Amino acid sequence: MTKIKIEHIDNLIWWKKSWSNIGSRAVGHHLNRLERWKYERAMKNKFLEITKKDRVNLIHVWDKVCLARKWKNFILLKDTETGTSEILRDGLPLQSGETKTLKHLIKNYV
Repeated sequence: MTKIKIEHIDNLIWWKKSWSNIGSRAVGHHLNRLERWKYERAMKNKFLEITKKDRVNLIHVWDKVCLARKWKNFILLKDTETGTSEILRDGLPLQSGETKTLKHLIKNYV
């Protein structure tokens, strides 16, 4: 298997061929403008912050970034209707509660 590099992931995001066979046509990796903004913020904070209404493409990309950088895969999944959130690690729920509290807590995890 080819070692995943950030350059390969960036190619997938921008609708280009990755040249490393890490993407699949069956799995979405292309990001729109808002998703790219969330992706850049996640790269800075080392955790992904999304809502339940976001597309799954951002999660696919974030999984690959965590593999490439050898980071722990943390996602803050926000429910905008109720004001609550859930911390996911590797796709499994770790903790749930109020969004503001969990945002401070997840920064301690990464």
